[in-house]
Amino acid sequence: MYLNNYLTKNTTNNLKAVAIILVILGHLGFINRSGAWGVGIFLLLSGYGLTQSYVKSGIIGFFKKRLLAVILPYSIVMLIWIFVDFILGNKYSISTIATSILGVNFKSVIDVTMWYIPFLILWYIIFFLTFKSLKNNYFKIITMFIFSCIIYYYVYKLFDQNVGVRLYTLLFPIGVLLGFLFSKELNISEKMLKSTLGHIIIFSFILFEISLNRSNDYRYYTLSIIMFSVMIISIFMIMQNFESKILSFIGNISFELYLFEGVFINKYNFIFECINNKFLSVVTYFILIFVLSSIYHNIVKYINEHSDVYLFEIIKQFNYKLRVISLSRMIK
Repeated sequence: MYLNNYLTKNTTNNLKAVAIILVILGHLGFINRSGAWGVGIFLLLSGYGLTQSYVKSGIIGFFKKRLLAVILPYSIVMLIWIFVDFILGNKYSISTIATSILGVNFKSVIDVTMWYIPFLILWYIIFFLTFKSLKNNYFKIITMFIFSCIIYYYVYKLFDQNVGVRLYTLLFPIGVLLGFLFSKELNISEKMLKSTLGHIIIFSFILFEISLNRSNDYRYYTLSIIMFSVMIISIFMIMQNFESKILSFIGNISFELYLFEGVFINKYNFIFECINNKFLSVVTYFILIFVLSSIYHNIVKYINEHSDVYLFEIIKQFNYKLRVISLSRMIK
């Protein structure tokens, strides 16, 4: 039995839906600390997904996939916010604009909720270098955890201290560990697996409750995020055949929702000031971000489907211009 049969694409999609809902509710102030729980799930799934992809097809095309799936959609949205800010009279330095578009502005000046992107890119680079240079899978896992310690004690200073980067340093390596574990065939019955998952859910819930009550301490806060992520993932693994059109839809546009949800809470919330009723303003907010995210998801999907054609045309045009320049120089 392979455990990844219990953490399928459908299951991870549902988990992404739960994660982004928690993030949005946390940012809106409806559920205290739920944003951190959602981020924890996202990071764990990211480490898991990359490792599963590596096990199946290796490291080939790693950065191209990340570029099309994460960095390009993010960069386009960031360009939009820069343009909107310019219209509103907010101007940024060239270095701020460049680093923000490339996803390496650790202070997230333009949109504070976008700290997750440079944090994720940092893990992408660590993952690529580790998996490219090391052959032994155990050494890869150990190296990922070593880097999590380095980020916790040193690299976190690059980020805005208000976002609490240190809380999440263990989640990605844990995802990598699960990615390897779930790719191995285990001699265990379905009944035994579900019983084990049930015990994990109870154990993680108890630890979550204990650590949540002491979450003023960073160590306990970190533990509460890890335990919550493990608990939710275990619950959905037990419900492996669970299907929900709503969760499926939200999961499919979860990244696009993340790109839009924060900026309309922290920066462009003035557009909701004309609505006197708080309930209506919240409803309007949700309609806005879901419509924008759905439209943008389809745009990104179209770009990804035709990316090879566009790249071929760009290279073709580039080579043509080089030949023209070479011929003109020869004639001169």
